[in-house]
Amino acid sequence: MQTLMAYRVLPCRNVPTGMARQEFLVLSPIWRGASLTIRFPDGVELLLTGRQRTGRPCDLRVFWTRHQPKAPAVCLVIGGTGGIRETGPPGSGQPSRGRPFLCLAESLIPEEVLAVIGPQPRPERLLLG
Repeated sequence: MQTLMAYRVLPCRNVPTGMARQEFLVLSPIWRGASLTIRFPDGVELLLTGRQRTGRPCDLRVFWTRHQPKAPAVCLVIGGTGGIRETGPPGSGQPSRGRPFLCLAESLIPEEVLAVIGPQPRPERLLLG
């Protein structure tokens, strides 16, 4: 399954500079959810939520993509026209941040996401004629 997904983040409070329209090659099924908790090996947790330009929440989408046929696949997390919001644990004093998207190391992908998107796809093999 390989399709292109267009994604754009408009200038907003969450991502003041926005992000120009991008097209991402979708290499897997897409995990969708209202929020996602990322747990780091040192115990730190981040909560990711999708945002519309208005600041209203929207679903996150997570899938495997790559920028070139021979490039390694990356796990991409995107939100809506307002990007994604990254929040630290309650009471941590860690400020929340807006991002247009986030790439996750394979070791940080939650099990519930891996169950949908599957393992990292291998780079394409190009046949020369």
